[in-house]
Amino acid sequence: AVLAVGFRDLTFAGVAERLSVGQATLYRHAANRDALVRMGLDLALRRIEWPDLEGSWRELLERWSLASWHAWEHYPGAVTEATRGVVPASMVELSDRIGLALVDRGFSPRNAVLAVDLVFDLAADSRRGVEAMAATLESQPASVRQAMEAEWATQHGSSEAAAQLRGEMVRAIREDPAAWFHGKLRIVLAGIDHELAPEHTHEEQR
Repeated sequence: AVLAVGFRDLTFAGVAERLSVGQATLYRHAANRDALVRMGLDLALRRIEWPDLEGSWRELLERWSLASWHAWEHYPGAVTEATRGVVPASMVELSDRIGLALVDRGFSPRNAVLAVDLVFDLAADSRRGVEAMAATLESQPASVRQAMEAEWATQHGSSEAAAQLRGEMVRAIREDPAAWFHGKLRIVLAGIDHELAPEHTHEEQR
């Protein structure tokens, strides 16, 4: 019922109505809205078909981070709930699976946690930003993305270099969000290779 109502519009009343029960009955199963969110997130993450754990650490992190980005895309509003601290058991289990896979590939436990945290924080932050940019501004009937593009496109830089930067920013705003995220992910993976990965894997990744 939580997934049917959706995380953006989630209320006790909405879930109770969806289940055709009274709110008092629902309270017997969930003490508050956070409990509903946690149950919904847990079910959502368990429904996702996650990638396997094969290949190099870099291939693994890339596949899983992209899968995470698309999982948040599939359930609008879920990433906002998860990043405010409502963490279901399934999220902990997924983190453990990937972290242990990195340890098996020679990462120290600390570096494995850092690497997992980096790529999944990046995915969550990117999706949260995409959802925020799709929202409509109160002051005008345009989305945040459209308003941002208009601002960058109409302001003229004080130099040729500034104008080029503004042009690149407009292109970035227009770019497919998944492709833009993938580009940032590759930079983060290069940093993990340089700072966190076991020494013997550097040549293998190249």
